[in-house]
Amino acid sequence: MIFSSNHERLFFGVLLLVACTTRSSPPPASAPSPASPINQVPPAAVPGAGTWSFRYQPGIAGYQVTRSATITRLDTAGNAELSTNIGHESVTLDSTDLGINFVGVVDSFTTTTQGLIGPVQPTQLPVQISGSFTPGGLTITGQTPSEKCNPVHSVLIADLYNLLVPFPQQLSPGNSWTDSVEVRSCPAGIPTLSHTKRVFTVGGEATYDGRPAVMLQRVDTTHAQGEGGLQQHRVAIDAHGTGTAVYYLDVTSGRIIHLITNQTLTLGITASSRQFQLRQDSKQDFGIVR
Repeated sequence: MIFSSNHERLFFGVLLLVACTTRSSPPPASAPSPASPINQVPPAAVPGAGTWSFRYQPGIAGYQVTRSATITRLDTAGNAELSTNIGHESVTLDSTDLGINFVGVVDSFTTTTQGLIGPVQPTQLPVQISGSFTPGGLTITGQTPSEKCNPVHSVLIADLYNLLVPFPQQLSPGNSWTDSVEVRSCPAGIPTLSHTKRVFTVGGEATYDGRPAVMLQRVDTTHAQGEGGLQQHRVAIDAHGTGTAVYYLDVTSGRIIHLITNQTLTLGITASSRQFQLRQDSKQDFGIVR
């Protein structure tokens, strides 16, 4: 089946936005990268007999976030599109009797695209999300319909689920646990629900950027579905895939000091009775800056 360039640009744009909501990322070695930390090899953990307790501490943590996504058509000769992004986010935490209140803010967000995706529409910054965080997970408050359909807002929600994790009280090498995250969002105006099962395993002690840390690994399985109208097209999305993540925790400061995630998604998109398949390979890198 042959698609016009307008159709392809539309569909690649949908894929880019859907991928950002489920989880975004930094680049393969051949992709142009806006920041060097993305290509660094993570320091290995040293298994041991230690036990650590990690508690998020009140205050503000800022992160430089670098992402990339390579999108490939599976029903053609393999046209590949590339998107890279660099931004700055902050997460402010405040302890309460019932848990932790948080405010997440994106104050810079720059995306570069290559191929049919086309330029990304500008978004007014800063973008802010607030809510509460308990051992049961995140609760986001005060979302308006327009905010839910803001692509940067959707990316920030996904990032908060990555950065605010209900860790167990004690962390020991080899310990493992499972949780799940369900996120409703509205990328490109298409209501989407993603469900991710996450399996965490404690690796052990590590040193990151000269700081002692505890390293954790995560393995994900994701399924997302969405349906809605986009530029006079009725669009349905069905995505599934797997991912990994590596966390470095500073137990003294109560901060995640570095996080790297990788994900591969296969997407089926139906629009105006036309169907096609795409794959997205993505990576993202969060480095603490204050």
